[in-house]
Amino acid sequence: MSSLFGVAVEIRKSRRYRLLAPVSFLWERPDGLLQEGKGTIRDISDRGAFVTGDLVPERGAHLELEVYLPSLENGSAAVRLHGEGTVIRVDRKEGTTKGFAATVAFQTEAASGPTVVNPRKLQ
Repeated sequence: MSSLFGVAVEIRKSRRYRLLAPVSFLWERPDGLLQEGKGTIRDISDRGAFVTGDLVPERGAHLELEVYLPSLENGSAAVRLHGEGTVIRVDRKEGTTKGFAATVAFQTEAASGPTVVNPRKLQ
């Protein structure tokens, strides 16, 4: 949110959805080693996600994410979203890292093959 003449203005380009789902992520540290982390998605959009957790990448890091969405209907399969992106913000509270925001282009893994969630990436 930004303030323009005392009026709150939404500057995000896509709608965010509150979601609590497990996520694992992988990134290359500055020393060249691969690092793996686990956390929880706090919110997600077609352009990115905010991940909470104790171990997070640095701002600017390229990463891969796997989000595990439970089934909403009995008997149907869960969905796994795979995405690649870049960390754009790291949130810290009292010196402790609490989470990060990343721009991410997601794809789903389904029985019929991958489906692109972000259609703008096809252009």
